[in-house]
Amino acid sequence: MKTNELKVTGVRYFETRRGLGYECTTNVRGARIWNDGSGGGTYVDAVFSDYTNRDFHNTFFPNISYGSMEYEQALEKLISKYEGV
Repeated sequence: MKTNELKVTGVRYFETRRGLGYECTTNVRGARIWNDGSGGGTYVDAVFSDYTNRDFHNTFFPNISYGSMEYEQALEKLISKYEGV
């Protein structure tokens, strides 16, 4: 798959004691985009997918440093696209 083939297919929001968190499903089986609502970053959890987290990143975001702000922004753009923002 190419980077532009990764898509958000659903978003679930939830409240935490520190803010709003979210879990997003993607078109990649077992890969989810998370923000735990505790002030941390947005990240991918690919534990139940065919990829390790690092392999997932290298496949879909090969030109962005893993864990960088640019990586978080790319994930959040996918969510915005899904929501039509």
